[in-house]
Amino acid sequence: MSDQREKGPDEVFCRSCGAIIKKEAEICVKCGVRQKNGSGSESNSNWLTTLIVTLFLGGLGVHRFMNGKIGTGILMLVTAGGCGIWWLIDLIMVITEKFTDSNGNPIKKN
Repeated sequence: MSDQREKGPDEVFCRSCGAIIKKEAEICVKCGVRQKNGSGSESNSNWLTTLIVTLFLGGLGVHRFMNGKIGTGILMLVTAGGCGIWWLIDLIMVITEKFTDSNGNPIKKN
């Protein structure tokens, strides 16, 4: 049976198999795949692309869909970005590099 526990604050998902591993882990103990830059704590998403999409299509939640946050993307689509408030918060979070992907990894400038 697979591990069904929730990811802790010092853990991330393996970028290959999705197993929960420590942020500091260089290699996943389950599948043996080396994590990007020695840790699984970096997002594969591009910061500039996320910023532009959030700026122009944030009210529709497109930036959330493209970063794997499907559930909240649907909610943003239905509520028009929380009447603009949720969109503005997400825009500020992207600009300050606090916005995360579906694995909880921050989307940072390269």
